[in-house]
Amino acid sequence: MAKKSLRVFGLAFIALFAATSPAISGEAQQHLETHHHPENWQFTLPKGDPKKGREVFVKYECPYCHEVRGEEFLFSGMDYGPELSQMGPMHPLEFFAESIINPNAVVDKEYRDANGKSPMPSVNDKMTVQELIDVSAYLASLKPKGMLKSATGEGKVIALMPDKNEIVIEHGAIKGVMGAMTMGYKVASPSFLKTVKTGDKIRFTIDTDKRVITKLEKAKN
Repeated sequence: MAKKSLRVFGLAFIALFAATSPAISGEAQQHLETHHHPENWQFTLPKGDPKKGREVFVKYECPYCHEVRGEEFLFSGMDYGPELSQMGPMHPLEFFAESIINPNAVVDKEYRDANGKSPMPSVNDKMTVQELIDVSAYLASLKPKGMLKSATGEGKVIALMPDKNEIVIEHGAIKGVMGAMTMGYKVASPSFLKTVKTGDKIRFTIDTDKRVITKLEKAKN
């Protein structure tokens, strides 16, 4: 009986303490908010040096597996990975960093090994952080020489994302610009997204520098 009374007293004391304790001060609340990440936070790399990044690319023998059209290296290999000269405008800087430190994060089917993984060897125990920053900057700087200002492609709508003003398209190769792939693109006008739906076959024109779709229409059968 005594134990039960003690437990009831303890619960009553906790309730009284909670009711009479002052609310967290505005200064303390601001401190908490300051030390939490912002709502729209995302990881970003600092600016790197593409010239030094090219040296890193050679140092870790990347040309053995990746062709870079327009670049001449002392050695080249079997092209086990994708050709890279068109990659710069297609991805954010951080995408290249992820591809290096976590090669299995995104792997196109044609480049997977028998286990469904990337054959790219890990360099995480060798590459410095600065080398990672610089080689990512080098890859992000690559783009085909003499690339057209705009180009036309055909594909299928995979998803519509009006909140981001984007459309995800599975498309064939766009000659002189990029290979066949599934990728999200910004659209020049939100109204474009109202003219098509998921699954539609489309024809589109893209600004190759900004990677923005400037014209979009359903493909004619």
